Amino acid sequence: MKNFFKLMSVALVVAMGAVMTSCSSSDGDSNPAVTNDPYVQNWQGKTAKYTIMFYGCGGGDVDSQLDGAIDYVKESLKVPHNQVRFVVMYSNSKDDSKLRDPQKPNEPVSLLYGKYGCTYRYELTPNIDSQSYHSRCYYKPASEVELYRVETIKEFINWAKQTAPAENYILMPVNHGGGFDLDEETPTRAIIYDDNHGEKGVSTKAFAQALAETGTHLKAIYWNGCLMGQLEVMTEMAPYCDYQFCSSHVARVNPRHVYAIVDAINSYPANFEDAIACQHGIMTSPTGNVNNADYNFVEEFQNVEDEKTKEIKNENCDFGCWRSAGIAAINAQVKRLVDLLVNNYGTSKDAIDNATKGVYLFGDLYVYADVLHYAQLVHSNLNTTETQSIFEDLAKAINAANVYHICGFHRTIQVGDVTYGQWPSYSGADYYSLGISIYSNNHPIWTKHHDVYQASTFDKVTGWSKFIVMNTPTVSPTTNPANDSGVDEYWMDDEQEGDE
Repeated sequence: MKNFFKLMSVALVVAMGAVMTSCSSSDGDSNPAVTNDPYVQNWQGKTAKYTIMFYGCGGGDVDSQLDGAIDYVKESLKVPHNQVRFVVMYSNSKDDSKLRDPQKPNEPVSLLYGKYGCTYRYELTPNIDSQSYHSRCYYKPASEVELYRVETIKEFINWAKQTAPAENYILMPVNHGGGFDLDEETPTRAIIYDDNHGEKGVSTKAFAQALAETGTHLKAIYWNGCLMGQLEVMTEMAPYCDYQFCSSHVARVNPRHVYAIVDAINSYPANFEDAIACQHGIMTSPTGNVNNADYNFVEEFQNVEDEKTKEIKNENCDFGCWRSAGIAAINAQVKRLVDLLVNNYGTSKDAIDNATKGVYLFGDLYVYADVLHYAQLVHSNLNTTETQSIFEDLAKAINAANVYHICGFHRTIQVGDVTYGQWPSYSGADYYSLGISIYSNNHPIWTKHHDVYQASTFDKVTGWSKFIVMNTPTVSPTTNPANDSGVDEYWMDDEQEGDE
């Protein structure tokens, strides 16, 4: 399993010596406790302003994404004139094996809410408690719920719209994210790697198909997972939602992602972009519109302990919100970039290869590169009026599509007396843009799955694969500046001055 979510030590997930129990056969839909809930009764005959649809799984080691967030969401729903309903379909991990303390491998870890190997489907209300959670919210054994299937997603969406009708819907897929990953299986898998089903994940195309076939247009999709800020992902989803929340780097488990959007909507129910701005403040400010424990999003990626080496290090990070309507303008500039690369690769191969070898990578296992940084490097290596125009117009399109973007610039490497900061810099302004895949034309993943990539909406509108089939350098932490990498990168020049 791709362990992109770095598991936090969450106080709400406690180690206990109790024997874990199995799923029972109760059905939350028919449970009187649900229909008699005063919160649910108060919504009868009414349409909420927003319904958030939380869909995913624990995936072996991140059950805390839901378990640690329920109490926070309950508090957020208690505010006067609440505008939000919150529905859930979530499969807990099949067991606690990846949650146990390595120093105490025989000590089980219990969940506050629910049991392992169970799927829960319900409306989350302020009246849910841990004692009645299983009997009230249990849906089916997780072994019987194939979250990755389009029909499962469709059934959940239809159930959610019937259970909690609203003017606007926000879908929050949650669990390990893999971006627009070609490796593993086809069609491309993006998020929700379910250990109850051999780590099978949900593809971006599956969400797109489910939304199309249910006739559902989202106000937003909130990718609560790593590496989902890739142009391939965002282009696939753009026709089905107005906004997309995502990170191009790895993400971290924290309940703030789940309840901050509820707080933001309730603060600005009439204007979603105002709510998004509020969400930005909540995510970054330690004293913002927060009803529970505070944290600063950027600071959370500093002084992180590596799970394997136990080394303390810093990580780069980002999280943002993008207007889907702006993706077409970004892709128009990517298409210009493609045409330039293809037309000049024969005569300027070395210069273009230098740009490829220097572009910033968002992680150390995937080929997701910063697209604006790449356009800048192409310009600096070719230095033509056309390359300058492409870089500048791409920057304008990205800025126009962006509602907010949090960027943390923490990762550095020390070589002798020189400290190298690992992030792109655009004319003195340091920030990350969006990811784009850069495979070499003989990369084993590309040679095996290139047809899947070429069937993507992104490739159809940009023709990006026309460059990949020509490209010979492989991007990797051994040649590129990359986040979360223990490799001593060859790209560093002793004469280059770095940033702290």
